[in-house]
Amino acid sequence: MKKKIVSVIIAAASIVMLAGCSLDGVNIEDEVTEAILSEQEPVSETEPETEEKPDEQKQEADKTGPDTATEMDQPEDLAPDPTVMTEEALDADVVEMLASEADGEGNIEPVAEKPAPDPFQIVFIGDSIFDSVRDETGIAHLVGDALDADIYNLSIGGTSAAIRWGKPTDKKTWTEPSLLGVIYTMQGVLANDVMDGYKAGEVIETLDPSKTDYFIIEYGTNDFLSYIPIGSENINGQYFYYFSTTLTMGITELKNSYPNARIILCTPYYEQFWSADRTRFIGDVHTVNNGFGTLLDYVGVIESTASDNNVSCLNMYNLMEIDTYSVDKMTVDGIHPNEEARRKYAGLLIDKINELEQETDE
Repeated sequence: MKKKIVSVIIAAASIVMLAGCSLDGVNIEDEVTEAILSEQEPVSETEPETEEKPDEQKQEADKTGPDTATEMDQPEDLAPDPTVMTEEALDADVVEMLASEADGEGNIEPVAEKPAPDPFQIVFIGDSIFDSVRDETGIAHLVGDALDADIYNLSIGGTSAAIRWGKPTDKKTWTEPSLLGVIYTMQGVLANDVMDGYKAGEVIETLDPSKTDYFIIEYGTNDFLSYIPIGSENINGQYFYYFSTTLTMGITELKNSYPNARIILCTPYYEQFWSADRTRFIGDVHTVNNGFGTLLDYVGVIESTASDNNVSCLNMYNLMEIDTYSVDKMTVDGIHPNEEARRKYAGLLIDKINELEQETDE
């Protein structure tokens, strides 16, 4: 455009030099002036016109080429390419964005806030190993604090997994707060309130078992001390009175009723047995036999039952590393754990749950 204007100006100057000569009665000077005015373009107020160097003009022309189309060259009725994502289509899509850090200018991708996940719910079922201490140094409490979990401790001291011989097994007359007694109470199928009067009975009133992530089960010592048989080749349908079959039934009930929960069985650790007044040493986990086996035999049954039913097991006899030399340092009476032992026990459970959660994430 500028070249055209320069050419017209030069022509006009030449015509002026002809002293206002006209052609066929037409005033050429007036025609030239009109042509100059029609070719001029308005100059932008915000963007002053600058003069380009000839070389720069040539380079720009080489880049764009003589056939480069402008917006004015495109027909208005040209249909959009269906393969190209339009702004309207992009706005219609729901795209989940990951949060990013500010870019230095305060720009950040907005993301929709997601509700915080519910905390773990862990239910403890066992005897006095879990029940005897319920303060902040108790095993269940320590696990809950470390995992930021909701803890429901349904353990009752002195109870066993199986029930003693001759006790009723019908759900209408059931009286034992054993492993199955606790599970049947959660399921709401017992006629009697077998947990009434225990701290666990108060806790279970606030429990929704369907939300449970982990059931931690710990029995064995009282089954051994109560002379409950480990198992038999000829049970004759008396499943509730044997340690191994009761564990299997308990696992089956939990799996059927709460299929999303994981189950961890815990074995007894090394224990010593004394007379009530602590004056006479009776024996330990290896030497005392109740007629059905030693406590170490009960440990083995728990491990094999967990394996047969595809649930986790913590062999506390091996993991706690308590023995005849350290038992006085780790227990208050040869059986019940002191604070040091409770913290170690809880740490093993915490590690196991974290391990299982990591496997789930992978």
